[in-house]
Amino acid sequence: MSKEVLAIGLALFVHVIGLVALLWLLVLDPEDRPDWRDWWPGDDDDRPLDPSPEPRGGEVPLADAVASAVRLRERTRLSDGYARPARRPAHAPEHTPERVPETAPER
Repeated sequence: MSKEVLAIGLALFVHVIGLVALLWLLVLDPEDRPDWRDWWPGDDDDRPLDPSPEPRGGEVPLADAVASAVRLRERTRLSDGYARPARRPAHAPEHTPERVPETAPER
């Protein structure tokens, strides 16, 4: 038996075991099903949530908050909320190189 056939058979076996376990859990009565939440202590739904600390003293809205330029609830394009970028000049400035007279090398 080749290694490839053994690898495919092992993968198929694992999937069949998982399918059997899934079907077994679906067929069981709700009273007979295991309680999965007991596996992780401290993760109960009836526990009150810890209050999170308020940012920067709790002032709402924050002092440095700025309204958005774009309202995403309206049916407009996103680009309408932003200013268009500045255009470049119509003609590029004329480049005049500074010329220095060349001197003859001394011998």
